[in-house]
Amino acid sequence: MIIILGVYTIVWGLWIVSPFWTVFSQAPLYSAMAGIASESFWGITAIVAGLITVHGSLKPRYKNIQVGALIAFFHWFIIGALYLIGDWQNTGGITAMTFAIYSAIVWVNVKVNKEHFRVE
Repeated sequence: MIIILGVYTIVWGLWIVSPFWTVFSQAPLYSAMAGIASESFWGITAIVAGLITVHGSLKPRYKNIQVGALIAFFHWFIIGALYLIGDWQNTGGITAMTFAIYSAIVWVNVKVNKEHFRVE
């Protein structure tokens, strides 16, 4: 159920953009991300990616799910790669890459089983 990953991505984004704390200054894990853009950029990007993923899950049509899974893949692959660059010993990179692989599996599954979806 990719909707869970979409909701998690939204919550992760909200955590990153929270005005009550800073995230990037707390761990080396975020150093590569901080070198590219601000917390606001990464948080808003995550929220948008999560909303697209959730939309794809709630509107179960081939293209919606494909786009949602693809966006989730790219989002978590980039986050995972930057986590690994920032702190390769932290498990955050492995977790994010797992999310990316899961999204890719959903994308492939939908692609292979295209005939089971309503045509738009």
